[in-house]
Amino acid sequence: MGIFDKLKKENTGYIFLSHSHADIEEVRKIRNKLEEDGFEPLCFYLKCLSEDGEIEELIKREIDAREWFVFVNSENSRKSKWVNMEREYITSSNKKKILTVDLDNPKSISEVINKISQKLRVYIAYSHKDYAIHKHIKNKLIEKDFLVFSDEGIEIGFGWGEEIANAIVQASAEGCVIALITENSVKSLNFRDELRLAFDLDGRIIPIYVGNPELSPAMNLMLNKRQCYRLPNNPTDEDISKVVERISSNIILS
Repeated sequence: MGIFDKLKKENTGYIFLSHSHADIEEVRKIRNKLEEDGFEPLCFYLKCLSEDGEIEELIKREIDAREWFVFVNSENSRKSKWVNMEREYITSSNKKKILTVDLDNPKSISEVINKISQKLRVYIAYSHKDYAIHKHIKNKLIEKDFLVFSDEGIEIGFGWGEEIANAIVQASAEGCVIALITENSVKSLNFRDELRLAFDLDGRIIPIYVGNPELSPAMNLMLNKRQCYRLPNNPTDEDISKVVERISSNIILS
């Protein structure tokens, strides 16, 4: 079990599965695999509702509340009134996090599930003196359905360093490491060690600069040429929301 599996109950990535109920046996396999990876896929089958307008309104509300969408492409889904409605609504809503699974291609299924897992796992490296900003960014990422891990909540003691290292290893292999670069973190030995580990693993590092901290030559070497994001000193909720939205959109496109 990976470190991110511990996040399932409190920090779950919600995914809308647009599918035909005629394909439910195969769709369950996709759902089960996503659940094994720590996500919460939503499969609609609304037997309790009788009126089309009532069903459509509920589906649209669920779509509006979610960031990630998987179209399950099949002969049945292409003929489905509800799947076509869902797809048209998702597309018209300018949702960018859309992936398609070809039900007739097992390779397509595994590729899409792996892509979701790899894009949505995030580790945040930060200085404890910047806990408030870190927490704000973390909450915004969770709202975007990312699985986010940091050292928050880990009891310092035996095994603490190993657990952090395991999280960075997994995020480097399967997602990304967000490095919160501040006047505090550039002076932190723990932060530099975490950054160095992600760098040595050739992980995807996403720097977020707060203000204009002065970097050491070694840290500059690790962060140079990486796509970065900037926040002012004392960033507002709007500032952080904009940066998280840009990070989210760019991760999807990569």
